[in-house]
Amino acid sequence: MISNMMRFGPSIPALFEGLDEVLSTDYPAFAPGAGRLRAYPQVNMGVTENSVEIYLFAPGMDPAELDVSLEKNLLSVTGERKLEAVDEQATVRRERFAGKFKRVITLPEDVDPGKTEAVYRDGVLHISVAKREETQPRKIQINA
Repeated sequence: MISNMMRFGPSIPALFEGLDEVLSTDYPAFAPGAGRLRAYPQVNMGVTENSVEIYLFAPGMDPAELDVSLEKNLLSVTGERKLEAVDEQATVRRERFAGKFKRVITLPEDVDPGKTEAVYRDGVLHISVAKREETQPRKIQINA
């Protein structure tokens, strides 16, 4: 049985060659990854003892086009990713996001909005938000 299936193996992939391209162009719901949540820019976030570290991956963007704001414990990053112009007669398949975006990230309540730094380097926006001093762990001196 398996040998019979293998006999037809090489012709089966030929049937599906380019099918994802046709479906994703005409029927976006069938595009690869369409069922997954796709947000832009992608975010990694971690909490350390002294701060909250956020990394937004936005390659090819001008840092002047990014707007970062922090109100209470809501961090907002807005911007617009523009694509270069393409000849109208060319057939182009685009897999990169283009357009306006806004990401809102809820931070822990113990952050200090006054101690926030943002640095954009190599396509990554790194935002560091310090925690309030009174919420950080303290070493207690034991008197004997």
